Amino acid sequence: MVLDQLRRVFEPFALLKNLFKKPMTLQFPYEVLPELGGYRGRHMLDLEKCAGCFICAMVCPNKAIFPVEFQGRKYPRVDLGKCCFCQLCEEYCPQNAIKLTSYAMLVTTDKESAVITPEELGKMPGH
Repeated sequence: MVLDQLRRVFEPFALLKNLFKKPMTLQFPYEVLPELGGYRGRHMLDLEKCAGCFICAMVCPNKAIFPVEFQGRKYPRVDLGKCCFCQLCEEYCPQNAIKLTSYAMLVTTDKESAVITPEELGKMPGH
């Protein structure tokens, strides 16, 4: 009983501790979260290793990977709007040409920019 009364008396002062803590939010363009281990982010394709077999397209459950012509050869193109980031494309690729990076900044305002061309897949994503 006495402890409950003391707790009610000092409860408003417990809020003061939050004045001296670092905020949990980030100032987004200036601060970013550190990369998370095991995170499945944007795809990356090694154009030299890719044999054009399209096993990645066959195993994709959402049909997010489809072939396109690039530099005289057929390469996969990835629609991130359809992708569920299951990592089956990476797992079944016999050449280990396609990988999922830990790049998490996948925000867009239109559907067309969510489709990643082979040229973009060949470059490491950056901030």
